[in-house]
Amino acid sequence: MSDIIASLPRIPDETRQELIKIFNNSSKLDLKARVFATDITSAVELVAPIINSVLGEDNWTVSGGNFFESEVGYRIHADTGKDNFEQLLQTFVFPLSYELTDAAQLEKNRLIILKQRWHNPAAFFMQGSQAEPNEYNDVVKDYKDVIGYEPGKIDHTLMALCPHLPVTNLLGFTVDKTMLWEPGVPMTFPRDRIHASSAFHKFGIKKKLGLSIFTSRLSQ
Repeated sequence: MSDIIASLPRIPDETRQELIKIFNNSSKLDLKARVFATDITSAVELVAPIINSVLGEDNWTVSGGNFFESEVGYRIHADTGKDNFEQLLQTFVFPLSYELTDAAQLEKNRLIILKQRWHNPAAFFMQGSQAEPNEYNDVVKDYKDVIGYEPGKIDHTLMALCPHLPVTNLLGFTVDKTMLWEPGVPMTFPRDRIHASSAFHKFGIKKKLGLSIFTSRLSQ
C-alpha cells in the first residue's frame, strides 16, 4: 500500500478549465444533490503527468474515478473498488470550481483523511443510520472490520467539520489530516484510507465540482 497524504502543486488554470469543459460535455448521472460523470479517459490523459510526479511512470493504472458536482457534504467512505485490494495505490482529487455565498467560510471547506483503513469493497460507513443508499458503495453499519477503529472514540475535529452526518456514523473514527479543498490544487491520499468531506454546504459553499481518479499498481 502507498501512504502519501498531501496537497500537490497548483495546476495551470488552462488545465483546470479544460477539465471543467470535459465534464460539461460528458453524459451525467443525476442523484438529486449530486451529479456524476464517469467517462474520465480524456481527463486522465490531461493529468497523467501530475500522477506520474507522485507515483512514477509505467507502474500504475487507473481503476476507477469520476467527475462529481455536489451541493451537500459526502458521507464517510472508502475508494477501494470491488477487488484486488493488495494492488491499491492512491486516490487523486482535483478540485475544479465552487459557488460561494457572501458568508463562505473557505477554511472549513476540507477533505478529511482518517487514520482508519479499509481492505474490503468500497463502502459508506453508516453505523446507527436507518438509510440504505442504493449506490456503487456497500453500506457498512458494523465497524468490526475497520482497521484501527477505536470504539466509542469522539474526535472533536471530525464532529466540528461534519455536522451533516449523524454522530453515530462518526464514533470510533479519528482524523489524521485535513486538506483545504481549493480549486486548482490537487490532493492525494491512499485508496484504503477512510475519508469524508466537511459539511461545506453549511459553511457557505453552495456547490463544488471536482474530479477523483483511483489508481492501482500494475499487475506483474
